[in-house]
Amino acid sequence: MASAVAPSPAPKEEPAETSATEVISPADALYDKCAQRPAGQIFFQRDLSNMQVADTVAQLIVLLQELCDRHLLKLMSLEGEMCWKLRSREEADK
Repeated sequence: MASAVAPSPAPKEEPAETSATEVISPADALYDKCAQRPAGQIFFQRDLSNMQVADTVAQLIVLLQELCDRHLLKLMSLEGEMCWKLRSREEADK
């Protein structure tokens, strides 16, 4: 009877992990990591790379382009260096 009780916890853990990975895209994961920072923060490429959502700079550029296309990030330039500012989902929908 003890062996019948042991398998129960394992199935409960698997669906939770599966549903979490299916729901969020890499672009949304990057957005969410940025949203955890203080409001109004400016992000440079090195900041976004350090969030480890993309494996390469090329992948990061694709994610940034998607977020800019969705109006969730605003591309800017500060002292000649490209940077991005997060926009709220409400702002992006306008």
